[in-house]
Amino acid sequence: LFWLMVQLPVSHCQPIAQDLIATLPEMVKAIDRNDFNNNFCWGEGLSKGVNWKTMWGKVAGCLLDKSEIIAMQWDVADNRSESIDSPLRFYRNLAIDLASCCTMSDKREWCVEEISPAYALLVALEEAAETDFGADEADLASIFATVTKAAAQLLEEYSEQEDGYSSRAALLLGTCAIGSGGADGSLTTCFPDDLERLRLLLEAQRSEQ
Repeated sequence: LFWLMVQLPVSHCQPIAQDLIATLPEMVKAIDRNDFNNNFCWGEGLSKGVNWKTMWGKVAGCLLDKSEIIAMQWDVADNRSESIDSPLRFYRNLAIDLASCCTMSDKREWCVEEISPAYALLVALEEAAETDFGADEADLASIFATVTKAAAQLLEEYSEQEDGYSSRAALLLGTCAIGSGGADGSLTTCFPDDLERLRLLLEAQRSEQ
């Protein structure tokens, strides 16, 4: 199990008994009240140096970490990935982890606004997974696009303070722009095929390390 968790990013939230909160603003408040675990985590190997220099960079890293989880397990619903989570648990845990990214720093309100569409899709996927495990993989690709766009905006805004990011982060940030035909990163549409190409690139990069 330890090997699997090292090799494959997974959602780290502990099982939660209560239902997800329907909207991200209310979910962030629920995390503040300790109704849900605050799983704020910026991952590893995404910053240019050993760690992010600012809390803004850590928020971007938190978003990129969740993007990588999606990229590695975008096909969780059809069991082609090596996910240790069921689709229901995966969507639930990822929603909580993603909401946790918006609990820190003075970019909190901005984060909630930017990430709310992605969170709402995760809640819908989690609800559908209770009765239909054929969840739409296109929704996960759309969530990935929304989250990486927000991370890119943060890293661009604080580029002088952070001084760049790792090659792995660059793969995550470039997937939707490249896969969807946009050279300037302005496009925010991604498709499952884009995530599959990204997963292969991430696996290849990991095997070289």
